Amino acid sequence: MSENQAIWGNPAALGLAGFGLTTVALSLHNMGTLPTAGLTLAYGFMYGGMAQVIAGIIEFRRNNAFGGTAFSSYGLFWIGLALAILLENTGVFESSASEIAAWMALWGIFTLYMAVGAAALKARAVTVVLALLTILFFLLAAADATNSSSLLKFAGAWGVLTGASAIYTSAAIIINEAAGRTVLPE
Repeated sequence: MSENQAIWGNPAALGLAGFGLTTVALSLHNMGTLPTAGLTLAYGFMYGGMAQVIAGIIEFRRNNAFGGTAFSSYGLFWIGLALAILLENTGVFESSASEIAAWMALWGIFTLYMAVGAAALKARAVTVVLALLTILFFLLAAADATNSSSLLKFAGAWGVLTGASAIYTSAAIIINEAAGRTVLPE
């Protein structure tokens, strides 16, 4: 462990928790389980967004390009998504389904190469999170491209699984570090 890592600690637990909890909440909304995404929107800015950006900055400070890129990118994704929903809900602009589908597909491509990177790093739990997220982005792209409410609900269920995998990985990092040994596989 380098001196920077010891000073800054491991921000992955924070970033994964912010991503996981926010993903589960929005996915429950996509499933039709939550009637509104209002509180989820606020948490999209702060916990899904800012917490991950902070984790990303710390990862860069720790000389971890993978973690810095992943957390900063997904944090900025959440901030951008929450901002777009806010602006759309206040009548500033209206997104088209094809535009949203294109962005979801682009994020799917980004996530696919991040999953390959995680696999190369032998980060098993993170690879699972990113593989599930890759599929989620393509499901969301397909739901928007086809305007299919049933596909959106399925994507919502897939998103709950994806978010839960991130929450598990965050918990494993915290529990393993607190126990000083591997209790939950990462």
